[in-house]
Amino acid sequence: MPSLPSRGGRRRLHLQRLEPRCVLDAASLRITEVMASNDDTLVDFQGDSSDWLEIYNPSSAAVDLAGMYLTDDSDELTKWRFPAGVSIDPGGFLLVFASDKNTVTPGGEVHTSFRLSAGGEYVGLVGADGQTVVDAYSPEFPEQFEDISYGLAMTTTSTTLVAEGVTARAWRPTSGVYDATWTDVGFDDSVFDIVGPSGFGYEESSGFPNFNGQFNTAVPPGTTSLYVRYDFNLESLADISGLTLRMKYDDGFVAYLNGQQIESVNARASNAWNSTAFTGHDDFDAISFEPFDVSDHASLLQAGPNVLAIHALNFSSNSSDFLVVPELVATRASIVEPEEVGYFENATPGGPNGGTFAGFADEPTFSVPHGFYEAPQSVAISTSTAGAVIVFTTDGSTPAVDDTLTPVNGQLYTGPIAVTGTTTLRATAFKQDFKPSFVRASTYLFLDDVIQQSPSGQTPAGWAPSGTNGQELNYGIDPDILSLYGERAVKDSLAALPAISLTTDLENLFDPQTGIYVNALNRGREWERAASVELIHPDGTEGFSTNAGLRIRGGYHRNDFNPKHAFRLYFRDEYGDGLLDYQLFDEADATRFDVLDLRTAQNYSWAAWGNTINGLQNSYLREVFARDTQADMGQPHTRSNYYHLYVDGQYYGVYMTQERIQEHFGESYFGGDESDYDVVKSDPFESGGTEIADGTDVAWRELFELAQDLADNPGGDADNFWAMQGLNPDGTRNDELEVLLDVDNLIDYMMIIIYTGGHDTGISAFFGNQRANNWFGIRNREAGDMGFQFFLHDNEHSLGAGELVGVVHGTEDIDRTGPFYSNLDDEFEFFNPVFLHQDLLIHPEYKQMFVDRVYELMFNDGPLTASASIARMTERAGQVGPAIIAESARWGDSKRATPYDKADWDAEVAWLLNSYFPGRGNTVLQQLRADGLYTSFSTPAFSQHGGVVPSGYELGIATRGGTIYYSTDGHTDPREIGGGISSSSEVQPYAGAIVLTEGTEVWTRMLTTNGDWSALVKASFTIGALPGDYDASGLVDQQDYSVWRSTYGSTTDLRADGNGDGRVDAADYTVWRDNLGTSSGLDAGPSVSAGITAAPAPTEDPSTGERAAPTAAAWLLAPAATTNSEADAPTPQPSALSQSDLPDDPLLLLALDRVERTSVTGPVDSTLVESAASKEGEASASLDEGLDVNLEAL
Repeated sequence: MPSLPSRGGRRRLHLQRLEPRCVLDAASLRITEVMASNDDTLVDFQGDSSDWLEIYNPSSAAVDLAGMYLTDDSDELTKWRFPAGVSIDPGGFLLVFASDKNTVTPGGEVHTSFRLSAGGEYVGLVGADGQTVVDAYSPEFPEQFEDISYGLAMTTTSTTLVAEGVTARAWRPTSGVYDATWTDVGFDDSVFDIVGPSGFGYEESSGFPNFNGQFNTAVPPGTTSLYVRYDFNLESLADISGLTLRMKYDDGFVAYLNGQQIESVNARASNAWNSTAFTGHDDFDAISFEPFDVSDHASLLQAGPNVLAIHALNFSSNSSDFLVVPELVATRASIVEPEEVGYFENATPGGPNGGTFAGFADEPTFSVPHGFYEAPQSVAISTSTAGAVIVFTTDGSTPAVDDTLTPVNGQLYTGPIAVTGTTTLRATAFKQDFKPSFVRASTYLFLDDVIQQSPSGQTPAGWAPSGTNGQELNYGIDPDILSLYGERAVKDSLAALPAISLTTDLENLFDPQTGIYVNALNRGREWERAASVELIHPDGTEGFSTNAGLRIRGGYHRNDFNPKHAFRLYFRDEYGDGLLDYQLFDEADATRFDVLDLRTAQNYSWAAWGNTINGLQNSYLREVFARDTQADMGQPHTRSNYYHLYVDGQYYGVYMTQERIQEHFGESYFGGDESDYDVVKSDPFESGGTEIADGTDVAWRELFELAQDLADNPGGDADNFWAMQGLNPDGTRNDELEVLLDVDNLIDYMMIIIYTGGHDTGISAFFGNQRANNWFGIRNREAGDMGFQFFLHDNEHSLGAGELVGVVHGTEDIDRTGPFYSNLDDEFEFFNPVFLHQDLLIHPEYKQMFVDRVYELMFNDGPLTASASIARMTERAGQVGPAIIAESARWGDSKRATPYDKADWDAEVAWLLNSYFPGRGNTVLQQLRADGLYTSFSTPAFSQHGGVVPSGYELGIATRGGTIYYSTDGHTDPREIGGGISSSSEVQPYAGAIVLTEGTEVWTRMLTTNGDWSALVKASFTIGALPGDYDASGLVDQQDYSVWRSTYGSTTDLRADGNGDGRVDAADYTVWRDNLGTSSGLDAGPSVSAGITAAPAPTEDPSTGERAAPTAAAWLLAPAATTNSEADAPTPQPSALSQSDLPDDPLLLLALDRVERTSVTGPVDSTLVESAASKEGEASASLDEGLDVNLEAL
């Protein structure tokens, strides 16, 4: 069936079961709306997107539907019968799901026994006699489109029942004395002592936005809870079909109509007279009315006196402002006369319809795909809608027509368009009585003219000059960089990354009053503009072209001194395709996105800080390094890719996509429904503390209270540490407790901050280390077994960057272990993961877990070793490095005469790789030890830290100053909760080498004489799987070649089947050759004798985070006699055979063996080689044909 974008958001229906009423005349009932292709508009009680239809009662009395019928077959009028108890109020609507579920739920949801066909079919409402057709779409409704409804046009009139400015009475509650009655009609509100015109509020800030002028009656500053009553009268309830509550509010509210709650936002589940809002509401959003559909509660209205009561909530008594302005609007509906039937732009299940239209004009398509081009192109534009006209633009603006389809913006398409240079085409199809198509864009990039854009920095035609609204703007490609590197190098750099092209009306960016780029401090939906978004790959790989809402993103760098702002994209139904459906990242990652950030270098950028030390430290690597590290730790994380950005065809430099933590991210990566998720984040611009961005604060508050009580009473409330994890005090799962915290995730989050020296994520040094900035947390509150998980975000101030101290690389040795004590750390409004970590440090089990994880991360090639960090950053540097010449051409001369170039970037990356990382591990370990977050004594080390070992390998464990305990079952910790030695039989004191004969995971710790435990050390061992070790000797040598040679061609003796394909063949020679000389150990020394009872301490190198096993000689301190004769055998030495001695083709070796019968390392006669080579060619040809090789013939 055809699929068109939905114009409405997905909803879950809430219905009230109606009581039986007298059957009145049903002849006036109408089927006003049907949806036969519901995908994302409405879900039923089981979460299914079932088809549905709507019945309207235009009469002045209720109608009982019991005994009436619905059918989708004109030959079977009694197909489905309404059960008793289903009625429609006067002026009301009944929604019926055509789901084939044949039920009426206890909540009043009605389901038929049939479904609707999107291809079009009959649907009728039949009287109780089974013969009289009350209303029908006959012979059938037409073809239907996904999430588009069809039906009767209706007109609505609105009546404002409660208006802004009407007189109301308010009270700042001092107790709950009136809580049972204050929302009722009959309550005597003379005790409410604040009287005046609506709305109510205060403002103590001079900043923008400002609530002065938004409220008419002031309340005392610091008000956190306000009861407000609005009395109104209704003469008649006739034709009232809908009810809308419109609210301006800061920060939350609970609304009541005639004593019954009808809406709630940012209010606590157990709301009381002294409650506060559980999160802030953005001031930019607060000054605009937000509509809430409360039509389900229209039946609460009564003829005569009514009251709307609002419990207004502020986030904190320290808040600088407060606002509550309600309006209540009733809607009366009627069917248009003469009747008009058609499609609706917005589906309105259970409510009055709007006007109809005949259909949708199909979106234009372009004959030449967007992309990079060198030669002129002839681009044809077409639409499959017969009779439609196409209007296009080339300046990024949106095509538009008047009522006669005459273009008022753009050109009427009459034939192919000649594209000879960088061009942004946008096109829309229009047809009379049809909805116009969504705009489609196609960008053609010609790098020859991109590198010539504004060479002297001149403002491009139609663009805003620098200084518009005070916003600094910078344009063009710097000819100095072209001269330095040459045009070819700059073009190659421009082609080194995929391109994202944004096209939008320039007024959306630069209009002094409404442009988002020159009013970048503004936030919220009001400052979102429609744009087209394309992903264009230089190699022609398929990208995408879609539409989105465009906003400015960021914090401090929204200010007008920064000429290179970052963007955020919202993919909504109203713009076209809804969610972006594209594989942006790896195959295992999300493929559907509702929002994406386009971030760029800001704190350390050439564009904003070209004339300061910050510009010298530009790398495009610091921020993403923290998030990549979180990924390498196995933690949830946000993903990013680098891109070149073009805005209306103008090159704008290097940017980076980033996923954003919100509800849809939770659904994509953790499952469930997006509405199941709580999202918490830092909110430095409103409350200054923590914002509940999505969901509720219930779990977050419970976690806060458990942590606070633990910190205040570590002995009495010690079990809180387990309760927040959903565990019993013995560490087992307690199914009665919800999991509130993922402790492992919190530790990893903290270790990234500590290792990177991040000082503006978690607790911010720029806020005096008193409060947090730049963090996100998420939890599925419905699943119950997912604790809050935290995400690194905006960690640019890290890895030695020196803005904080005003010196290049001035924070190289910064210590972020804390603790950071603050007068805010016991306030819920400022609760954050770092304060949580500090609360938990009082608990010995958390501290031991932290120590354990430090060892795992910083030793044995862990994610925070120097080698791992260098590899991680090197990979990112390899991605963005080739694009830096283009970035320098665009932004290198911002605020300086001599432009930055790639050599400056190279120098900064070299410092990070060659200076910072090699020493950072040692610095961090010293900091951790000083704060008791890592042990000052030795940690056990294995003679080989995991990997492949031969059967019978004798594993040694070494340490100094205590007793070693270990287990070999892969899950038993030698240390019990509480600090004792585990009583499990799996745990043994180490008395000598552990003989490994099968795959084994060994856990070990050292217990000091003071009763302190080392970190837990884990290693997994696999037996005999060393690639190329065909005789299982633990060494890949000449003997393994002999095994391969003797079994060549076999499908039964598979000792030399190195690639596991069930046949010993030439590929298995390659496995042997590539691994020749390698052994299963870290060195070629002997294993530990079973008689050793003590071993030297391992060598620890904190600078690299690597822990080396003792040398072979050190292990042979006191070898004891053994009955194992193999143990006394000489240790195999590496073969004299080397890879350089060997030919690439194994058949040559086989030929030489057969012809000369000499050692493979012996001298080779050239004539024999030539003869063998000839036969090798024949054999190779046979192999290519899939035939067996007759070795004897060689």
